[in-house]
Amino acid sequence: MSESLCRLCNAQATLQHSHILPAFVFRWMRESSGGGYLRLGMTPNRRVQDGLKQHWLCMDCEELFSRAETDFAKKVFYPYTNGSSSRIIYGEWLLRFCVSVSWRVLQFYKEKISLNNFGADEISRITEAEAAWKAFLLAQRRHPGSFRQHLLPLDAIQSITFRQDLSPNLNRYLMRTTDMDLCEGKTASFVYSKLGRFVILGFIRQDRPNQWQGSRVQLRTGLIEPRKYTINGGFWDYLNVRARFVADLQSSISPRQIQKSDEARRANLESYVGSDEFLALLNDLSMFGEAAFAQDDLPEEGGSKESKTSS
Repeated sequence: MSESLCRLCNAQATLQHSHILPAFVFRWMRESSGGGYLRLGMTPNRRVQDGLKQHWLCMDCEELFSRAETDFAKKVFYPYTNGSSSRIIYGEWLLRFCVSVSWRVLQFYKEKISLNNFGADEISRITEAEAAWKAFLLAQRRHPGSFRQHLLPLDAIQSITFRQDLSPNLNRYLMRTTDMDLCEGKTASFVYSKLGRFVILGFIRQDRPNQWQGSRVQLRTGLIEPRKYTINGGFWDYLNVRARFVADLQSSISPRQIQKSDEARRANLESYVGSDEFLALLNDLSMFGEAAFAQDDLPEEGGSKESKTSS
């Protein structure tokens, strides 16, 4: 492959085929699905075994990201997801990891989607956020400043009483899906990255920070544990909208692909029944009854669609 400029450090180098969202998440999704395949949101009729990649980073920057990803996977993602630990102490690596994910998703939107739906003021903030995150990752500044990172751990919802219009795949979305978005709301704009049971919010604008409490990633050290998280009320609506968006993609899966998925599950029935994917389905069945079946065999990765929310 010919050399080109690294998107992060601007060095002329042979660029690596780098993941947008970390590779370990897709590995976990395959291993815990009971079937071993994924369906990406933008190509739901094609079964794959990995997530989106781009030739963006030189070897040094790829290794820089990999170190933080390894720490997050070993110390946070797997212990939380498999239930072996719900109280996790983190170090400086967590902020680097979250910034690296937010920066990659923002880069994807700039290069592969579009910023045409954003006004001049918001584009100016996006440019500032990108520069701050890049400088932080390159150790050119101590902290990303006002462009903070928040990390939200998620799990199944057992019951809910304050609304009736929930997407019947909501638990599968919260527990299993990967997704990414660049969102502009009334009081906040952010890069949204969903990694299974974790959401990373890279804030571009945060007019009311007191509405987001308990989830901010600290510079040096902090604690991830069961606690009260305060989030903007519009963000719950946003998650429900994203769940419906992913569910709607099911309508484009062909009968032949649905048959393939059914055959794969029957062939590995024992593995599927004991899988995390099946557990997520059971939680939706418990909440929504037969309505949950209409959303079965959901794509495993959400599409890239710009969203508006009341956040």
